Amino acid sequence: MPCPYYRGGACHSPKLDHPSDSVVAAPRCGGPPESYMGCSLFVEEGLGRDKNPTVGNTSKGGVRVITKNSTASKIYSPIHMLKDPVPSDCPFYRVESIGSGYIASCQALKRLLTKYEAKLCSLYWRDCPYLSMARVSIASSQRN
Repeated sequence: MPCPYYRGGACHSPKLDHPSDSVVAAPRCGGPPESYMGCSLFVEEGLGRDKNPTVGNTSKGGVRVITKNSTASKIYSPIHMLKDPVPSDCPFYRVESIGSGYIASCQALKRLLTKYEAKLCSLYWRDCPYLSMARVSIASSQRN
């Protein structure tokens, strides 16, 4: 089932001032929901242009809903979307709920993690070189 805003080869998202074909990626827009729900122009039913979803717990281990101004525009469902949350004890790891799935991010890298990277972070976080670098960076910034 294609995106409800994809009609006539153009995007009719309420986030746009007028329909546009310049933002269309046919495989994403015409694909299944897990494909187009990560699009920055996708809006859940009942949410208008100026309404944000509610934000929940953002503490370590918590799950929060992504707002329209967050990392949603960087999500590419085939590589980022997790069916179930992948847990990790790493202090820089975050899991976020988005519509029909979850995404994982690394605060040390300041980016989203792929499905594969999320699994590695869950299993081998103690050996992660980014964890070591982030701890050194935090310690040096606190000394200055």
